[in-house]
Parts: sequence; C-alpha cells; structure tokens
Amino acid sequence: MEPKLQKIKIERTAHVYTLGADAHTAEDIWLVFHGYGQLASRIIRKFDEIEDRRIHVIAPEGLSKFYFKRNPLILGASWMTKMHREDEIEDYLNYLDQIYHSLDLRANQNFNVLGFSQGSATMMRWINHARPNLGKLVIWAGEFPPDLDYEMAKSYFKTISKKYYCLGNRDEFFTSEIFDKMTSFVSKYDLGFQYNHFQGKHEINRKLLAQIIAE
Repeated sequence: MEPKLQKIKIERTAHVYTLGADAHTAEDIWLVFHGYGQLASRIIRKFDEIEDRRIHVIAPEGLSKFYFKRNPLILGASWMTKMHREDEIEDYLNYLDQIYHSLDLRANQNFNVLGFSQGSATMMRWINHARPNLGKLVIWAGEFPPDLDYEMAKSYFKTISKKYYCLGNRDEFFTSEIFDKMTSFVSKYDLGFQYNHFQGKHEINRKLLAQIIAE
C-alpha cells in the first residue's frame, strides 16, 4: 500500500521588511528579493546608506526558513526547492501579488525590482506573471529561470528601459563559462541587459547599487 498525497490550502504569516520613505509618498519603490540562505532583514540593509529620502524599499522573505549554518548558528530563508516546486512557485507568486497590490501605486511613482542570486529567478517568474510597469530591473549574480517562455515575454521586457546585470569579478559561484552562457542567452532573446562588474565576490556592492539607483 502506497501513501497518497493530498493538498490543502492554508493561511500563514509572511514576513516583510521595509525601509525609507512612506510607500504612499515615495517617488521610487524598490521590491527586493533575497538570495538562498539570506533573510530579508539582511538584504534590505544594503539600502540603509542611501541618503535619498524619496525611496521606499520592500524586502519580502521566503516562506521556508532553515538553519543555514549550525556553528555559528545562522538562520536563512529560501524561496523554493525542487520538491513540489510548482506548488511553491504558485504560493510565492500569490504572496508577492498581495504585496504588490497593497502598494496601490500612483502613476507618478517609479516601481523597480532587484533580485539577488536565487531571488533573481523568483523575481523573474513574478514579473513575467504580474507584468508590472517597471522603471528598473536588476539581476544581481543570478540566473534566468529556464521555465519561462522568453520568446512570448520579449515584448514585455522591451517595455523596461533600464535593465542591469551585476556581477563581482571574484564571484565564487560564477565561472567564465557560466557567464558566457548567460550573455549568449540574453543576446538570443534580445533582453537588452547592461552588464555591470565590480571588485568583489557573491555579494551586493553598495557603491554600484547606489549608482544604479541614482541613474
């Protein structure tokens, strides 16, 4: 006799961190997606030295928490795993939809997104799903999820005037072969990303981040 899988919908509490100006009065809104093993409370601090008082930053946290390291004890979060991946993607798309609709954006507000590492794939799936009107799209040391139909999405991505891909020159997770494969992918689908390299590892560089926000 084999066990039978059943699925049920439940309510649960998600954690979202914010920083900066009030969301209703800010000129620029940034929705930020953390990487694997990070927490939203950590990645949002990359914005805490930006002095522009017109910016509101929102960092939702992945719904799965775990012990990233045991000694020293470090907690982390993840957006999804391979197990029941379609359910996890559906859950976080609904979660992100709730955040986006709660903003009730005005026509004169600029909405921007940034995804770091694993958060890049989450971000790309969500914007392809929701099709928000974006000012800036930033992929930081991340990859393009292979399950999207980029040919169908090409016209949407062309509406985003500023698209950045950022990568440290000593990123321990990106070989030159991986980067070359990624740039070929961008070229194949005419996604039009601007490449930005910095001195550093698998991390968000504050100086480059401030430069992109100011552009």
